[in-house]
Amino acid sequence: MTNVFRQHIKADANHMIHLTLPLEMSEEVEIIVIARSSSNTEMPQESLLMAQIMDESGFAKNILNSVEEDCWNDL
Repeated sequence: MTNVFRQHIKADANHMIHLTLPLEMSEEVEIIVIARSSSNTEMPQESLLMAQIMDESGFAKNILNSVEEDCWNDL
């Protein structure tokens, strides 16, 4: 199962952000940065759930990760 960590962060004076990952997360993560304005509301919960469902679907786990589909990488 994929762990999801969401945090709203403001960049520092050097335009940098700093994250402290939860202990249950691995040391290798994927970062997606989405700009927010102060008037922007949070992403609707439904959108987050749909993204999680697509990420954890049987298709992604069973088909794309199968040995048979790996043959396309050799082309």
